[in-house]
Amino acid sequence: MLLRCEPILDVLVREDLVERAATLVLADHVAGNMLLGGVPLEEEREEILEDGHETRLYPGYMKRSSREGRYAERALVGVDDAGQEERIVLWIERRTEGVWAVARAVNPQLRESDETRPDDLIFEGYELGDALERANEALEDDVVVLEGDGREVDARPFTRKEVLPLLERWFFNR
Repeated sequence: MLLRCEPILDVLVREDLVERAATLVLADHVAGNMLLGGVPLEEEREEILEDGHETRLYPGYMKRSSREGRYAERALVGVDDAGQEERIVLWIERRTEGVWAVARAVNPQLRESDETRPDDLIFEGYELGDALERANEALEDDVVVLEGDGREVDARPFTRKEVLPLLERWFFNR
């Protein structure tokens, strides 16, 4: 009957008539009721490890990624002088004090950290237009070299259109 949304007429309710339900407890209980369209509530996790799992397989904390400030990125794949595959990554990031930076790294996946190194930097400045221009110049240079090596490269240029939504999200959500 409950699923057909009809009232139940033959159930007598006597208990708890004089007691009021705690407002927060009732609201939490009702909000999590699946029959009433709620979502299950999050339960607190206990810090007790099961038998055989006395040690953690992961650290208790995670390092924040230094890639969070990156607003656009392009990855190209080429071959180094020894004939080994190399990965070239160019990116535009926003730094503190409103500074835009353009950086380029070769084989960044082989590094211990994904933080930008000083020798990665191609440009630092306050104008997004200047950063886009320098990033596209560096991208074009790498594409020309890869095409000269006989590689087909499909790299789209950096655009204001891809960067602005991320900048607006950062600006309005802080």
